[in-house]
Amino acid sequence: MYRSSLLVLAVLVVAASRAPGQDTFKDVEYVSGHTGMEDKVKGVLVLDAKEIRFQGKDGAPLISIPLSEITEVGSQTDIRDASVGKKLLFGGLSGSRKQEFVQITYETAQTAEGLVFKVKQGTSTGLVAKLKFAVKQVQGKAPATDTTKSHPSPPSR
Repeated sequence: MYRSSLLVLAVLVVAASRAPGQDTFKDVEYVSGHTGMEDKVKGVLVLDAKEIRFQGKDGAPLISIPLSEITEVGSQTDIRDASVGKKLLFGGLSGSRKQEFVQITYETAQTAEGLVFKVKQGTSTGLVAKLKFAVKQVQGKAPATDTTKSHPSPPSR
């Protein structure tokens, strides 16, 4: 009985710590696009009813974009073949490397920026869908979308 009470209490504490209507995407890395941020930074994307924020691992807000200013949302999947060294060492087990990115374009009265975030594999589609839905709720229309896949071209013979 004591263990089940602790479990219920733990679930309630976790649920209360997250704001209602807020989605959190962990294992995100800012890659480029924001004025004044030259280096890559790992952190978390937080989407709520009014804005999307990129926070550092320590929870400090680094970028905040009102949903009303977002003009385009897209995703890109890069598939890279294993290097020659890996292929020689591991043969068929070397595999390829897949990376997923999310791009967010927004405009304010003063500027326009296109931000690129590297996201955890398998999460870009869901993040883009949730962000488009949230923007549609605020603006009344969904933002433009650009989804691409890139990988090296086949070798010529």
